[in-house]
Amino acid sequence: MHDDKAQDVAETQVADGALETGDDREQRLLVRLREALLAAEPALDRSMVTGDSLEELEASFAAARVMLAQMREAVRREQAAAIPAGAAQRTNVTPVSAFSKIRDGLAVGR
Repeated sequence: MHDDKAQDVAETQVADGALETGDDREQRLLVRLREALLAAEPALDRSMVTGDSLEELEASFAAARVMLAQMREAVRREQAAAIPAGAAQRTNVTPVSAFSKIRDGLAVGR
């Protein structure tokens, strides 16, 4: 009877060691996944991608990418408003004859 109890304790310790090994392996895989995700999107702040499980890690990465896309879009809109597209508008849109252009050009040179 004493041997059965000792065997049960030994089996429990082995099972606990296997669980710890499995947990350690899962944590190592999560760290590797996090590093791969951050390498795929280097503009992300490392503190934005966190999680203790695969689901949490993927959810935080997705949320961080959405935030980054919103920030990029806001910057793009801001820059587009600051830089006009195309040539500047002309101030004088009335047609001018060739004679008038020559006369105006000679007048500037005087």
